[in-house]
Order: sequence, then structure tokens, then C-alpha cells
Amino acid sequence: MLYLNVFLEIKTYLNFAKSLEKLNLDGVELIPQTMAPFPWHFGGQRYQNLFLSSDEIEKWCKKLGLRMCFDISHSMLTCNHFKYDFYKFCSVVGKYSAHLHLGDALGVNGEGLQIGTGEIDFNKLAAILSETCPNASFIPEIWQGHKNNGEGFWTALNRLNNLL
Repeated sequence: MLYLNVFLEIKTYLNFAKSLEKLNLDGVELIPQTMAPFPWHFGGQRYQNLFLSSDEIEKWCKKLGLRMCFDISHSMLTCNHFKYDFYKFCSVVGKYSAHLHLGDALGVNGEGLQIGTGEIDFNKLAAILSETCPNASFIPEIWQGHKNNGEGFWTALNRLNNLL
């Protein structure tokens, strides 16, 4: 079974690499986003199998010359599901990150929570991100943060102030 999983992982990434070769990326940096293993979208639940472990992300970013859109909330859900150390994950993935989506998370499906309402220690995270990707752009990604004239986004930015 392990052999099959390794084969499928390699095949999936090779298909991804072949897809990249078909794109005209002149003047464009394509940055795949880290995802949770079981994200929900308005159309239903999806099952994600690419860019889930920090080792896998590091390996394929090096091979394909990519940087990532590091979604902090999604990555916490991934770490919770697979029992990875979140802060070690961040130390690895941060080195390959061009852009950050910042939101808190809880458990395996509580994504996009307001900063400070989930499990993430944002002081510890900020120290890691400041070291590994100090020039990465970022945006708060709070569920329904756009409502009430962006109240959720403004709250997140205020809570992140002086951290990043």
C-alpha cells in the first residue's frame, strides 16, 4: 500500500508539472496555495491531496521552482488532521512562501476564524514568518470578513498589527 501511495503522489505531481509546462508564465508567478485535506466550498466538500506535508511542499517547490501561497488556517487544519507539528511545518513552508492568507483555525474543519479565536499562537507564528518570509505579502482571510464594510478583515488587521 505504501508503494501505491508514493506512486500516486509522484504521478499527481508529475501531472501538475506537465500542466505548468503548458502555461505561458511570462511575467507571472504562479503560487499554488496550501490547502486543508477536506476543504468545504459553497459547492460542497473537496478532497485535497497536493501540497499537504511540509516535506512534500519543500521537495516540489525546489523541483518546480515554485513559491507558495501559504494559507495559515488551511495548514493548521492539515497539521491537526495528520498530527504534524504546526510550527515546524511553518518553519519549512515559510521559506517557500510568497504570499500569506492569515486566519485562525480550530480542529480539522474550523477554518478562517478570527485572529485569536482558534488554536494558533500568532506571536509564535509571527516570529517564524518574520524569519522565513519577511517580505511575503499577506491578507487576512476571515470567514465572512467582508460583511459590515469589512468588519472582520479590519478586526483581523488590528489584531495582527505589530506582529507582522
